[in-house]
Amino acid sequence: MASMDRDLRLGCFILVIGLFICWASFTMPSRGDFVESPGIFPGLMAVLLVLFGAVLAWRSLKKGGRLHLVRLISSVIPFMTAPEHRAVMKGILFPAIYVFAGIPVLGFYPSSALFLTIMFYCFVTKWRRRFLFLPIAIGLTGLLYLIFNKLFMLQIR
Repeated sequence: MASMDRDLRLGCFILVIGLFICWASFTMPSRGDFVESPGIFPGLMAVLLVLFGAVLAWRSLKKGGRLHLVRLISSVIPFMTAPEHRAVMKGILFPAIYVFAGIPVLGFYPSSALFLTIMFYCFVTKWRRRFLFLPIAIGLTGLLYLIFNKLFMLQIR
């Protein structure tokens, strides 16, 4: 029964995150048609998150899962501080900092190079040549610049 409760909490969390991303992506300013909007891809992925979160919550409810508010509040801090969840927390925190702080302050390309370097450093642990993370991140950012600015002629700031 505890696994059904956990699945229900996870489904509700995914549902809420998906709804927030839907709202944020579809309220982005558009340059023309709806298809040309910069939020179209994140919005579509968020719709999938909402769908899968709702399915997970529904399946858990059908199997007898219950949402205990007291357990939910008391389990948040141990979840966030547990060593086995550090990778998940970094995977949520780093992209959020990149999107909400890095791009507005530094710009798209410098923050992308910094973000890629940090992600490589934190998540690629089996590679011994860590000194190559920065050149690879700069190279990938240069490739982004060439593809979007030169090939597609889109000005990303």
